[in-house]
Amino acid sequence: MCRASVSLPLMTRPPPRPPVVMLVQPEHDDRTMYTEFLRHNNCVVVCPTDAASALALAATADVIVTGILLPGPTDGIEFIRKVRAAAATRQTPVIVLTACAWTADRVRAEAAGCNAFLAKPCLPETLLAEIQRLLKLRDAPKPRPAHARPRAKGGRRRA
Repeated sequence: MCRASVSLPLMTRPPPRPPVVMLVQPEHDDRTMYTEFLRHNNCVVVCPTDAASALALAATADVIVTGILLPGPTDGIEFIRKVRAAAATRQTPVIVLTACAWTADRVRAEAAGCNAFLAKPCLPETLLAEIQRLLKLRDAPKPRPAHARPRAKGGRRRA
């Protein structure tokens, strides 16, 4: 018997790219706390200072976290509408993280297109869990439409 020792390279996948989180929060202390926590938990965090800057960077984000009251002429609701109107960011998950937690604020944010609404005070762990949930939903395989299913033998569609 002949035994050859062959060394095969290990097939390893590169580690997943950390998610890019755009954090548009008007309060410095909130921005600092959430940024530090998210970075510590393997997120890349971008912190534009207003809606105009955020819109310019929105296409680079995997998820957007915004408040309702933002500095400048554009508030968080209008910012969400603009994110949803742009082809490059139409599918980007948007989380509203705000102290404006009235039912009317939630209804306006959801009507503008947010995917989740978190009221302050909000633990950083809660925000991270919501980011992970939305990214998991975004990256889940989409079901194929019925007309795209393979045909059974004989040319008939499968039930």
